[in-house]
Amino acid sequence: MHFPGMPCRAFVPCVAIVLMAVGGCTTVRVTSPTRTSQEMLLVTIAADRAAEALAAQVPANLAVFIDTSGFSAEDQSYGLAAITDALMRHGVRVVSGRDQAEAIILPRAGDLSTDERQSFLGLPALPAPLPTGGILTLPSLSLYQDNVYKGVAKFAATIYDPKTGKLIVSTGPAYGFSSAEDGVVLFLITWRKNDFGVDASRNPPRVSAR
Repeated sequence: MHFPGMPCRAFVPCVAIVLMAVGGCTTVRVTSPTRTSQEMLLVTIAADRAAEALAAQVPANLAVFIDTSGFSAEDQSYGLAAITDALMRHGVRVVSGRDQAEAIILPRAGDLSTDERQSFLGLPALPAPLPTGGILTLPSLSLYQDNVYKGVAKFAATIYDPKTGKLIVSTGPAYGFSSAEDGVVLFLITWRKNDFGVDASRNPPRVSAR
């Protein structure tokens, strides 16, 4: 490429200046959340399943107040919302005050987290010094790698009469599990699966009102 009237020896410095200006104005920023989308799905799906198992143990047609003071977990808000939703779908009426309640539900979370297991055969990622200084991390080479991820939730609840304090129901532990797996064989053959019921990256679910 050459602009008429501009000598070649002048054209090259001009291009260099333009490229330096463009490079000086370009910023690449990569961010990462504290937890991956998959990890959040594992936790919330396990919570949904544990909430369903818990609600199945609560008598229907009760007007209940949910006492959240005994429920503590990293994803506390989602866990409590899942329990409330499951109770209402099972015929329990949730009221906003103790004085309106026929029963108090005191839910608790024994577990709401994830586990991970990895099997690996090959060369792990290795640091390599650069001649100019600094470190370059060489990528891992996997002959075989299998990563298994599990979401685990354990809920239980005490249900009692707010006037007498008498126990109505003490539920058994309600468990919820979710799982995902991915891996690679001979560097190139990969797989990925889960029990979420849908792969949102390839088959976005269609949502319809119930």
